[in-house]
Amino acid sequence: MITPNVSLPPIVGAVRRFVDVEVVPVASQLEHADRYPHDLVSRLRELGLFGALVPRAWGGLGLDVTTYARIIEELCRGFMSLAGVINSHTMAALIVLQHGTDAQRDRFLPRFARGEARGGLCLTEPQAGSDVQAIRTVARRRGDDYVLTGTKMFVTNGREGNTFALLALTDPAATPRHRGMSCFIVEKGEDPAARGFRVVKSIGKLGYKGVDTAELVFEDFVVPAASLVGGVEGRGFKHVMSGLETGRINIAARAVGVGQAAMERSVARCRALGSAPPAIADMAARLSGARLVTYWAAGMKDRAERCDLEAGMAKLLASETAQSLALDALRVHGEAGLSATLDVERHYRDAPLMIIGEGTNEIQRTLIARQLLERYGERIGGLLALESEPVERRQMLLAVRQFVEKEIVPRPESLAMLEGLVDLGLLGAVVPVEHGGLGLDLLTCAMIVEEIARGSATVAGVVAAHLTAAWAFARFGDDAHRSALARLTRAETVASAALAGTVTARRERTECVLTGMTTLADHAARADVVLVRATTEAHHVVVAVPQRAPGLRIGQAEDALGARGAEASVLHLDGVRVPLTSVLGAGDGREDVAATASGALARLWLAASAVGVAQAAFEAALRYSQQRSTFGKPICQHQAVQLALADMATSITAARLLTYDAATRLDADGDDVAPGLARLFATETACTVTLTAMRIHGGYGYTTEFPVERYYRDAPRLLLALGGPEADRTALAARLVM
Repeated sequence: MITPNVSLPPIVGAVRRFVDVEVVPVASQLEHADRYPHDLVSRLRELGLFGALVPRAWGGLGLDVTTYARIIEELCRGFMSLAGVINSHTMAALIVLQHGTDAQRDRFLPRFARGEARGGLCLTEPQAGSDVQAIRTVARRRGDDYVLTGTKMFVTNGREGNTFALLALTDPAATPRHRGMSCFIVEKGEDPAARGFRVVKSIGKLGYKGVDTAELVFEDFVVPAASLVGGVEGRGFKHVMSGLETGRINIAARAVGVGQAAMERSVARCRALGSAPPAIADMAARLSGARLVTYWAAGMKDRAERCDLEAGMAKLLASETAQSLALDALRVHGEAGLSATLDVERHYRDAPLMIIGEGTNEIQRTLIARQLLERYGERIGGLLALESEPVERRQMLLAVRQFVEKEIVPRPESLAMLEGLVDLGLLGAVVPVEHGGLGLDLLTCAMIVEEIARGSATVAGVVAAHLTAAWAFARFGDDAHRSALARLTRAETVASAALAGTVTARRERTECVLTGMTTLADHAARADVVLVRATTEAHHVVVAVPQRAPGLRIGQAEDALGARGAEASVLHLDGVRVPLTSVLGAGDGREDVAATASGALARLWLAASAVGVAQAAFEAALRYSQQRSTFGKPICQHQAVQLALADMATSITAARLLTYDAATRLDADGDDVAPGLARLFATETACTVTLTAMRIHGGYGYTTEFPVERYYRDAPRLLLALGGPEADRTALAARLVM
């Protein structure tokens, strides 16, 4: 989970080798000297990266945005400044590609692709940062030319570059102002200073060193009218804004690369010290979430889907994650991390750039909130796009959603509607078709559990426990267990699961003897069989324990903070004897595999349930923020609420993608780390989001008239299940470091 478990396209593999062999050994020296990496930039050119997104017809590599983002991540894993050289250049090339005339494309794109034209962006000005419409640089028409006057700040490649995309006012009196903006491709040419183009200074920076960031001044600098992008005035703002989606995905990929580097240095430090601090697990979860959101947005861009919201979320989450991981890496290293001889202090200095670049995160949050309100309004299902799902999965999820709204939402702490779930076949969702079940993959099942939890964490918990037992029976049981699958599907046999506690198991001849106590198990008193996790001298096992087994006592259902109505009970096992065949996986020596996989599945369900609870809280907050007014306007128009909505939506999206990725990995190769990381991230997200939803509701959120107080109560139940997050952090950290 530290390095993405995916195959690498050849160009990404080549860049990874280049970074490992040529970049990492010299990055620190170049960065501390703040020296432009000429030799490395030449190698970037040899690899063809200056033409990464330029189509092959003009001599480029013609890569998709996802592959480009992976290249940027690899570069930043070694030396973040290298990505700046490429990205500013690529953004200039994209403006020509997407908006230039045929003559402009034929003139500039081959030169961009070869790296002969070294590009940059001239957008920011001393008084105009995130508010691009505040620029003052003017372009006055004079015959067949334009005359540029103004100052541009923070221009990457400003000193070393030679071909810039520049935004200027061609009609300063236009209303709104963006209609008077035009974009030009400005070439330095020979003796630029004599013609009114001056590099005033290179700007000193906290990090991001080794690449020039300059202030440029244009004093009556003449450019031919043929350099006006697209040949029409007044479209420049649209031209530069169209590249922001790719630009924000690029910033996100940069942040993931820096975060990956900080993670790798932290793990190396832990191995050297022989320790595995629990924080490593949280770092891995946050990094995986940031990576998934980044490539999710990039995939949407490649499919030509609208992704302004998604690219903004990726940039927001990944940049904040990079900064937090850089700080965590310093903590892991202790005082030694402050030394300039180690890379982690550089990562800490580099990380804030991504929080600021392509629009500060505070501005980004405001934009995200506006887009959320525009897209989703007060309808249910905000953030949940089912349109891209396969037809059968979409139909199943829509049927579940309809059932949840009609049957579960009106009575969320009741189990009276379980029969309806049986009719839908959901209690046999994981049961193979040949045994009467639906035979669904774990991804679809996770999405179903999420939908149910959006209506009721109580119902989701009972269903999840039943599915865990059914899945374990199907995958690791003997013929007797598999013969019970049809009854499990029809709920003629009801199952529960108790996968945490202090239960021990020992073998006596042909029997397994269980002693100890479990933690709370949902619906245990009504279950015909309970899947119990126990510890042997060698490993863990899971055992199918009939409710009527001698020595088994099921405690009274306890009143609990959350998931009321689940009738959760503690199981007391006093020398419970069951046949050895009740130990799943015992027939073929896979007892420990069965225990590990069952625990991973239970954590997957917790993650999915947490996403569902958080989604419900977010929908309630989004809806209420539009209905409630203060100081003469809906509270969704207050910046503090907008910032909160953006953070809620972004963290839920990351939790959802982590959960779906974990389901896919567990199904494909039995990856039990990914579900644990998803559970950590998603349950913490649910706790944070439900509290934020209560804040947005104010006093009403504290009352039982609104469902927010229930979401707030349910979230800790998911957080603390299966022994709690601290035990998981410790175990996961050990796995990640070893």
